[in-house]
Amino acid sequence: MTTDRLPRFFQDNGPRFQTLGNSGLFVSELCLGAMTFGGSDDMWGLIGQLQQEQADELMKIALEAGINFIDTANVYGSGASERIVGQSLRNLGVRREDVVLATKVLGPMGEGPNARGGSRVHIMNECKASLARLQTDYIDLYQIHGFDPATPIEETLEALSNLVQQGHVRYVGLSNWAAWQVMKAIGITQARHLCPIVSLQAYYTLVGRDLERDIIPMLESEKVGLMVWSPLAGGYLSGKYEGPDVSEENRRAKFDFPPVNRERGSEVIKVMRQIADGKQIDGEPVSVAQIALAWLLHQKAVTSIIIGAKRPDQLKDNIRAAQVRLSDDELAALDEVSRLPEEYPGWMLKRMAAYRE
Repeated sequence: MTTDRLPRFFQDNGPRFQTLGNSGLFVSELCLGAMTFGGSDDMWGLIGQLQQEQADELMKIALEAGINFIDTANVYGSGASERIVGQSLRNLGVRREDVVLATKVLGPMGEGPNARGGSRVHIMNECKASLARLQTDYIDLYQIHGFDPATPIEETLEALSNLVQQGHVRYVGLSNWAAWQVMKAIGITQARHLCPIVSLQAYYTLVGRDLERDIIPMLESEKVGLMVWSPLAGGYLSGKYEGPDVSEENRRAKFDFPPVNRERGSEVIKVMRQIADGKQIDGEPVSVAQIALAWLLHQKAVTSIIIGAKRPDQLKDNIRAAQVRLSDDELAALDEVSRLPEEYPGWMLKRMAAYRE
């Protein structure tokens, strides 16, 4: 799934943007993820516990680099991430129309059975709460954070469409849905003349290329944008968790997510190190993490990759990855070492289509 196109974010020394799916909304190819904002003594605290002043600094760095896309969710820090993002935009004096705000709904935000899921009641309640926390009149991209097996897809999609009609939401997207679920949702929106689905947020990395089996072909067919979460596989593709000197006292030791096949992953990182060796950006050596991000920016299906950080230097390092150029040979080497094993019906579809080659 590689292509010879160049990453476009900093091509020609300027920020580059793409339309989000089949829409007229332009978003930067790098998106600032706010999952590290506001965590406490819970799962989100293991990912990050940045408070307002620290978040303001990261937001300033991202915006000055040309990033106009910010992604959060109501469950991050139980609403704290949204509050920090909203206040940060005010603290920095950012005009609302100059940023694209994305947030998500699905997870538990209370004790009751109706304080979670993709039901109309939960979506309507949480959209109102997210707007208040973000201190805004509208959400640019409102995403369903996962699939709710207890709620009819029709109910979820009609609630989202109502929010668009009411002006509270501009565009709608999905996250962590299977290909058949997305395709069913697209069929429903078309049949009922509901607001279209413009994006899917999903996990995609050099050590997690499962999307290439069904989801990416579907997204390309239906012109749905792809936002990539955890592009460094929970920090694994930074390379700091592989090698003889690696300490087990790290975040993945406490929160091993997303799952990674370490045997395959170690071989991938070896090739990444070889490619990074000798490359420079503005006189600085290229890191393994930057190779991982650059590879994603070379993938045709990717609209935007969500980069998060706990420190300014991490964020700046990630942003510079958009300037890394990978040659055809380097892309081929990464493809070879990380390629998925063939599965049915993929190998049969390829065989049966040979007569069209």
